[in-house]
Amino acid sequence: MESKSLKNILLAIAVGIWLLVFQNLGIIPQLRPTTVQADSAMHVTGSVRVDDVVYIKGEVDANIKSINGYAKFYKDPRTDQYYVLPVTDPYE
Repeated sequence: MESKSLKNILLAIAVGIWLLVFQNLGIIPQLRPTTVQADSAMHVTGSVRVDDVVYIKGEVDANIKSINGYAKFYKDPRTDQYYVLPVTDPYE
């Protein structure tokens, strides 16, 4: 009887370890979202889903060229009004 319970315990441990490995590889989705807090700069690749408020401490670099092309003006498609994007040239 002891041998059978020991095998069951070892089997449960092995299954648990493999579940963790598959979750870390992304094969099995995690049950709860991962909270990330960082005091230094982060580089994010891929996509990130944000369901809540994001608080940013410090400066954020925004590449206007990738957001709005070469124009410093943004036209709101809902209201057809133009807005000036604050752009400074670091070489001036």
